[in-house]
Amino acid sequence: MLGLKIHKGSVLIHSRDLRPIEDSYPTGIELDLAWHKISQQAWESCLCYPKLGVALTYWGYDNKEVLGQGLTGLFYIEPVFNTKGRINYSIRAGFGLSYQNSPYDSIQNPNNLSYSTYLGFPLQLGGSVHFRIKSRWLLNASLMYNHISNGGIRQPNKGINWPSLGIGMAYYLNEFEFRERANIDWRALGPPQKRWDFTLFVAYEEPRENLFLFSPGLEVKWSRQFARVNAYTLGGEFMYDNGTGYVLETMGKKPNSVKAGLAAGHEFLLGKFLFSQQFGVYLSNPNPEHPQVYQRYGLVYRFDKTFSAGINLKAHGHVANFLDFRMGISL
Repeated sequence: MLGLKIHKGSVLIHSRDLRPIEDSYPTGIELDLAWHKISQQAWESCLCYPKLGVALTYWGYDNKEVLGQGLTGLFYIEPVFNTKGRINYSIRAGFGLSYQNSPYDSIQNPNNLSYSTYLGFPLQLGGSVHFRIKSRWLLNASLMYNHISNGGIRQPNKGINWPSLGIGMAYYLNEFEFRERANIDWRALGPPQKRWDFTLFVAYEEPRENLFLFSPGLEVKWSRQFARVNAYTLGGEFMYDNGTGYVLETMGKKPNSVKAGLAAGHEFLLGKFLFSQQFGVYLSNPNPEHPQVYQRYGLVYRFDKTFSAGINLKAHGHVANFLDFRMGISL
């Protein structure tokens, strides 16, 4: 499937420091390519036909002097419901890479506290309604929440956050049938999924030029399915945060890099993909710049029932702390 969409959004101001970019209304032009999964196994995962896709979007942030322009490339997963009807709807979660052309510079662009690197990590979450015009043509309308930051690699990094409305067209390259399938109770397919995940992760930061810090950590998490595509989670993490050690050292304090926390959350079970959201509380937090609570957003691919790999973004409020890369085993 090929799609073309126009977006219009409004930048959210979540800090007084971002007043220079208020009243900014980004415009985006999106081109995407998607593949529908139409097997019985795909149907049983969500009582829907999910699609996987990649989307390339040009963004003009409506503030050339400060925010400039950007280009995002997203991989997304999008369960689509009521595919037999003329009107169907979907939910999208995406993550990728982006390029912005006007990062923070203390002399040339001191007002851009949203991003300080040319490369960033965009996140997108939202929903769409699709109206079938002909067998291969769809008219789409969407509401998306968009976020871009550099994952805490370099400061300042308050991020760009904006909801957007979109309208566009999509075309199926091949004609195929969405089969009518029985609505099977997910409990009939087996007992609820239960997992213990043991995950090693590494975060990367560059607090100043030519200083590269890597911070390892371990997460232990329990997950239990309570609906077809939903599970709740409880877990804890321990990490040796070299970024915190650097902050304390620059403040003239004794370096302490040990951080630990407990978190509860939710997972979307999307076949081999897991999209997670967690809210955590620190048990050990020596960094005076960080609050006592945090959030995590993750996308993991499960190679099989045992091994997985993915990415995870840790944030304090609207400000990203770091992006980590992780590998885990499940029992």
